[in-house]
Amino acid sequence: MFVLSNAWRALTRFKGRTALTAVITLAIAFGTVAGLSIVQEDNTAHGDTYESQQATMAIRPSAATWKKVSPTDSSTTKNYMTWATYTEYATVMQTAGISLDFMVTETVPARVSGDLKALEGGSLGSASDDETGGELLWRAFWTKDSAKTNDLGTYKIVDGKALNYDTSSDVDTTGALVSKAFADANGLKVGDKFKVATASDASKTVELEVRGIYEYTSEANALNPVAAARNRENTIYTNYPAFSNAGLDPQSSDTSAKAEGWDLPDLDVVFNLTSPSVYDQVVSTLKKSKLPAKGYTISSPSLDAYNESLEPLDTLASRAKTGVIVLLVAGGALLIALVMVGVWTSKRDDEIGMALACGVTRGRLGWQFMLETFFVVVPCYAIGVVGGAFAAKPLGQALSGGHATPVTSDLVWKMVWWGLGAIIVLAILAALRTIWFGVPKMFAADGDWGATSATTIDAAEHGSATITENTDDTNAEAKA
Repeated sequence: MFVLSNAWRALTRFKGRTALTAVITLAIAFGTVAGLSIVQEDNTAHGDTYESQQATMAIRPSAATWKKVSPTDSSTTKNYMTWATYTEYATVMQTAGISLDFMVTETVPARVSGDLKALEGGSLGSASDDETGGELLWRAFWTKDSAKTNDLGTYKIVDGKALNYDTSSDVDTTGALVSKAFADANGLKVGDKFKVATASDASKTVELEVRGIYEYTSEANALNPVAAARNRENTIYTNYPAFSNAGLDPQSSDTSAKAEGWDLPDLDVVFNLTSPSVYDQVVSTLKKSKLPAKGYTISSPSLDAYNESLEPLDTLASRAKTGVIVLLVAGGALLIALVMVGVWTSKRDDEIGMALACGVTRGRLGWQFMLETFFVVVPCYAIGVVGGAFAAKPLGQALSGGHATPVTSDLVWKMVWWGLGAIIVLAILAALRTIWFGVPKMFAADGDWGATSATTIDAAEHGSATITENTDDTNAEAKA
């Protein structure tokens, strides 16, 4: 009890230093566990989580090739990918034993017909329908997954039904989706019929029925200038059978070599691959066959989107890594300084000297100084770790664009062992103070022990005396 009570009294005598030690310990523990959780999540996101992603692969015109495509020049559609081109890639992949699962989207311009009117917008300017193929876009999705990769933006159905991708004989070949803005401008409701004219021939019309009305839920990311130049609210979405039934896919009848101008659809085929490692394997296989051809690139839209989503987390992790290092170095230095200052003051010299004179061993004094460190640092460190563990996830989500940064059990145990090790080192530094206290200091020419605070040595423990010192140096009382 002697050691415990003296350690506690020492802390209460130096309240400012004790409070500062507590605050710094809390800050180090909280900041370190929160920062390391962010760094850990970033490493996991680029490691195991990345490898678990389902990769897609697209072979598309390069940025330089897209610059050659003009929304007002039908001859520039020769830069589109065609089924003949894709067949070359598919053959190489099949030869290498890679199973093929792909999503297809086809797009052509279209013209308004009758009383139908297009919404203004886009960058077509005053170009005529003959130059542009019309202000509308007709896009066909082969599957539901194809619709999810829509580069004009994801959408939701606000009225009616989604497209039917059934390939049976009675499949819907007239159902179409129109935007709410387009429907409102033309007074269209679900079930209404309307006609559009083909891009290459204004006299050739196709009748469609409003199956559903949609609204966009994300921004557009279209690279094809023909699509990007139009107001995306003017886009009509159908399934592939409706597109083919209207005669808009000349490649379906092996006449793609003859198709040109606006008759040639913008074909986009995206392969579904099982993992990033398979994607890397496919890319390597195609490169050995000298593919892709000049003017085209291979990319993974899904992996590109995933990596893009990690950019806020990467930035946050970089800052967190630097912050943790600064926090540990600066905070650790301050804690060492506070501990050393606490045991090297002249008041502690008086206390050590008096205790030694009364028969207290250096070991017991060292243990007292260690307890002074433990009493403050251990509970504050524990509170900081627990607080940081609970705050790390919501804090990371708020600062990293929605990525969760939970604290794992592995990180918690590391914090426990690292923290205990650091605390023990601090306590040992405090205890070593008694070793460097020389006997001559006990007989320094101060005339007394100085104005120390009350120190009580239990006579039962030391078999000698009980000494009580008051803050007034002249009122020291000794009882034998």
